[in-house]
Amino acid sequence: MLIKLPYGARHIPIDVPAPNLLAVASPKDTAPAENLDLLVRKALRAPLGMPAFADLLGAGQRLVILIDDLTRPTPVRRILPILLDELQVESKRADVTILIALGTHRDMTRAEIEERVGPDLAHRYRIVNHAWEDAAALVDLGCTPNGTPIRVNRLVQQADVVVGLGNIVPHNIAGWSGGGKILQPGVCGKETTYGTHLLAARCPSTNFGKPFNPVRSEIEEVAQRTNLTGVVNTVLNRHNEVIHVVAGRSRTAYERGVQLAREIWEVPVPALADIVIASSHPADVDFWQANKGLYASERIVKRGGDIILVTPCPERLSSQREHVAALEALQGIPSRELYWAARQKGIVDYAALTVSDIAARCRELAWVTVVSDGLTADDVSVLGLERSLSPDDALQRALARQGPDASIVILTHGGETLPVVV
Repeated sequence: MLIKLPYGARHIPIDVPAPNLLAVASPKDTAPAENLDLLVRKALRAPLGMPAFADLLGAGQRLVILIDDLTRPTPVRRILPILLDELQVESKRADVTILIALGTHRDMTRAEIEERVGPDLAHRYRIVNHAWEDAAALVDLGCTPNGTPIRVNRLVQQADVVVGLGNIVPHNIAGWSGGGKILQPGVCGKETTYGTHLLAARCPSTNFGKPFNPVRSEIEEVAQRTNLTGVVNTVLNRHNEVIHVVAGRSRTAYERGVQLAREIWEVPVPALADIVIASSHPADVDFWQANKGLYASERIVKRGGDIILVTPCPERLSSQREHVAALEALQGIPSRELYWAARQKGIVDYAALTVSDIAARCRELAWVTVVSDGLTADDVSVLGLERSLSPDDALQRALARQGPDASIVILTHGGETLPVVV
């Protein structure tokens, strides 16, 4: 059977023996909402746990809207104009700033910003990349009970109203995206982000797909300490079309959104597979995103099996040199030793620790081959994984190890799918 896997903006074919194919696991192909404008306005006019958005903003007040960056499929360009209209920013002469919630990602370029929000809004409003490394751009709000320092973008704390716009899918660190995640890590300093990632690295089991977990609690704790007023979260189908919109208080909207998103992104698989072939789509700009495909694969591969991760990664391991340096320093270390090795080496980039950890866990569980024309041989070597330029070649290697009758599961959207063995 010739199966086409999403690969960046195109598809890449792989020829799979039909008798071996156990399942092709994809998010549910649900029809999109017929009237997006009506759907968004309905959510904004009856938000969960807070007043209607039209009542939030006073005349001349400062409004900050948090949007995610190009690594996320949130349809910002379509929803942002509706949100601004419901907030009545023009009639109220609001002071509007659109703050790009980068987390620790690279800045978006001007061309990318125009594509993200549309040329009209890009020229009409002030749009700022979050300065996560600039101490002067951050405000110190103390620490969480767990000791995580809270450093948040100064613009958020200076605003009268702060609204976060995001999307809800399974997430490797937070359990699910959405809710307060637009604020942490979105617009926090690296000390805060590394703190929550350290919590994830030290959890006894992965949080992937768990809506309530220690990291999510920490994220919402940080969000509640700030001026975040509310969020607007989408649930998309596998074609990135809007199915649901939830709005309201961060935690409340998140909980409702996860209930709706489970119906799409939680995918049944009949049994553990000898071979898992996963496209990292849509998390494929670099391995910092693409490693999410390993979290999904880890759930459904047999011990001693094979994982084939198919991902373009045009920006290689990461666009941030600090992240790459941490991955290099942790190269080849077993998962059980990573935390202590990071401490001994003085590594505080605990976000890199979580990436090193999933690579280590998977190579200790199974054979892992990365199919990518963006990652170099040296990049894949840093991760301790094998590399192939062809999915068919990677599959033949896996079949040689697992035997001619090996069972195969394919994840078409491994970067955001939550496979569940039923």
